[in-house]
Amino acid sequence: MSKTHRLDLLNNSISYFKEAVSYAQQDTAETNQWKFAILHVVQAMELAFKERLRRVHPVFIYESVDKPDKTVSLRAAITRLRNPMIGNLTISDADKTKIEKAFDLRSELTHFEFNHSHEHIELKFAEIFSFMIFFYRSQLDLQTADFIDEGQHNSVIQLVKTRQELLERAKEHIAGRDEIIWICPECSENTFIVSEQQCCFCHRKEEIVDCPTCGTENFEHDLIDISDAFDWAVDEGRVSVQNFGMEEVCCPDCVAETRGKIEDIRRSQYDEDMAMEEYYYRKGK
Repeated sequence: MSKTHRLDLLNNSISYFKEAVSYAQQDTAETNQWKFAILHVVQAMELAFKERLRRVHPVFIYESVDKPDKTVSLRAAITRLRNPMIGNLTISDADKTKIEKAFDLRSELTHFEFNHSHEHIELKFAEIFSFMIFFYRSQLDLQTADFIDEGQHNSVIQLVKTRQELLERAKEHIAGRDEIIWICPECSENTFIVSEQQCCFCHRKEEIVDCPTCGTENFEHDLIDISDAFDWAVDEGRVSVQNFGMEEVCCPDCVAETRGKIEDIRRSQYDEDMAMEEYYYRKGK
């Protein structure tokens, strides 16, 4: 790996980070400003991850060892960095979730129409900004002045402080209430009020539904489609399905048991069919 390539990864990461900060510090409610801030900070993070992998071994920045023409995706980079045999970095599940949410948001902002408020994008920026401050320092051996000047740092750090203040207010709102509180799948904070079906911190709304199998409450998106275990048939354009008395979805805890029941029923029906065929065969002889 050439020195030029090494400098490109690191310097490009810092360049994107500084550009992200320049958008964020403008202190505006203009959504486009925050759109560019999140786009640039996520790009800075992706390049920084690749630089950290390069320092383990240059080959790890590529998607495939056999085809060193495409670098790894951000998700693959996280996996390699957390792998004890490669990066051996401690990136918590909570941080991993926040990083992936920011990555998904960047993809949405880039490729699709989006309807997120600037407050929502600002929160995501604050999460990645605070993560990157420590990643640059601890994993890439940089001083703060190497990637952000003092004035910018003091300006943008207010976002992190604001986020913490908002989180504290949300937790105060929850405290003392006789409510069931879950971890929000959007902001990863323990601030989702089940009865209201909404997070009181990031304001994500999601329907809470009962698992058809065990009856426990779940986020709707957590229910898993198990219809691939059913017997499907197409006859003259008509689709028929044998669902063995099961619903198409169930919660993660019920998946293995439900699939096992379906297989048991299928096996029992097969045995009965074989027994009947044997019966009629003997009866006809």
